[in-house]
This record gives sequence, C-alpha cells and structure tokens, in this order.
Amino acid sequence: SVHPMRKDAVEEFLRKAEADWSVIERLIKENKLIEIEYGGNKFYMRRL
Repeated sequence: SVHPMRKDAVEEFLRKAEADWSVIERLIKENKLIEIEYGGNKFYMRRL
C-alpha cells in the first residue's frame, strides 16, 4: 500500500537526502506524485 506523507515529513526527508523541493515539483509534473489537501495540511503520495 502507499501512504501519504505530510508536507513537513517530505521536507525532512528531502533535507536528509540533501535534495530540494524541485524533486517534488518534477514528480508532480511527471504525474508520478499527487498533492492532496486534507484537514488544512498538504499531503503527497505516489500516483497509483
């Protein structure tokens, strides 16, 4: 199964990977990742 990650968790993951937000933007443009807003938070998950 694929679990959504909250934006702050994604930012922490990118920091540890020494990557920046452009990675996420590219994956969204390539339709490999989707952004969902729920309960005032943004979540990111792999497109199924």
